[in-house]
Amino acid sequence: MLGERLRRLRQQERLTQEKLGKILNVQKTTVSLYESDQSNPSDAIKVRIAQYFNISLDYLLGIIDEPMPAYHEDAFLKFPINMTKESKSLLREYAHSVSLNDNYETSKE
Repeated sequence: MLGERLRRLRQQERLTQEKLGKILNVQKTTVSLYESDQSNPSDAIKVRIAQYFNISLDYLLGIIDEPMPAYHEDAFLKFPINMTKESKSLLREYAHSVSLNDNYETSKE
């Protein structure tokens, strides 16, 4: 289950196994072993995967089927599945700036 989901996440981000290995600080062959369920990532690597792809560990581990955001501040944002990581980041930054502006306006009243 984890391997299949990891492969899908990697492919959606258009990452090679080598690039994901560099992000996770593991070898390309290790990523391949994870994706084929021949090796299980350590808990620390699972956390890095969840953080990088901004998904919950529950989704990664197959406990839930909807890839919920790992970060609570993103819970109100629902990203299209094909949206790039860069676009998601820009949208998060915009939402954060709007939130800061709203807090500033509220404090002036």
